[in-house]
Amino acid sequence: MSEITPYWNTAQELSQFQFSIKKVDRKGYFDVSDIPQTTLPFHAFAFLTEGEILMEVDGATILCKAGHILLIPARTPFRVLYFNGNSGFECGFSMHFLKDPSYSCLQGQHPLLQPLSEEDARFTALLLEELLKAHQLKNLPLAASTLDLFLCRLRTPEGHPGNPIVNRFLEMVFDRNRKPGKVTVYADALCITPNYLNRLVRQHTEHSAMDWIEISRLKLAKILLKQNQLQIAEIASAVGIDDQSYFTRFFKKNEGCTPTQYRLGEKNLYAE
Repeated sequence: MSEITPYWNTAQELSQFQFSIKKVDRKGYFDVSDIPQTTLPFHAFAFLTEGEILMEVDGATILCKAGHILLIPARTPFRVLYFNGNSGFECGFSMHFLKDPSYSCLQGQHPLLQPLSEEDARFTALLLEELLKAHQLKNLPLAASTLDLFLCRLRTPEGHPGNPIVNRFLEMVFDRNRKPGKVTVYADALCITPNYLNRLVRQHTEHSAMDWIEISRLKLAKILLKQNQLQIAEIASAVGIDDQSYFTRFFKKNEGCTPTQYRLGEKNLYAE
C-alpha cells in the first residue's frame, strides 16, 4: 500500500519548525482511511499541478484541484477524505520565518482556496520550483523572500471556500455514520431537485454527484474489507448495495480485483 509521507521532518519538534517544502508526484489512488485528523502549529499550503484532494478543513469540505492553491491556517483541524494522484508542491511555514507576516491571506481564520488562471498557475509552479531550490540549498533568506512573493499574490480569505450546498453534499457523502445512498436521497436532504444537485456538483467539482457517491462507497468498502469481520454480503449492504453479485462487479470494475481478492491481498493496484 502506498503511503503519504509529510513534507516536514516528523522527528523535529514542531514548536521549533520554521519552513519546509516538498515537490510531490503521486500516481494513482491513495487509501487515506487510516490518516487521522491533524492540527499543525504552523501555516500550510498545497498547490496542485495535477490530480485532486478532497479535505475536511475546519468543518468545511473542500476540493482542491489542479491549478488550485489551498492555504490552511495554523491550528486549523483538517483531514483528507479522498486523494487521487496529485502532483505539485506542499509547504509549511511559521509566521516567524516570514519577512512580512502582515499579508492579507494570513489574517483570516478560515482556509483559503484560490483557483489560478493557466498563466498564473505556470508562474506559481516556477516560483515554487525556486522556493524548493532555496530550501534544498539551505538559503533561508532567499527562501523567505520567495515565500513572501508567493504569499503577496494570494487574496484575503472570505469565509469558507466553495459552494455551501456542494460542501454540505460532500460532507454527507463522506460521513461514515451514513450509508451511501442514491442522488435523490441527498437532494431530498438538501431540499433541492436531483437534477439541480447534479448540475451544481459537476459545476464546482467536475464530477457528478453519483461519481462522489461511488468514490465514497468504494472507500467505505475497502475500510470494511480490511477489518476482516463482516461477510462480503454484509459489506455490500453496509455500502448501500443489496445485491452481492452487483457489489462484486462494482468493486472489480473499479479495483481490478474482487472484494475477496482485495481482502486476501492477492492484488494491490496501488503499490506503485
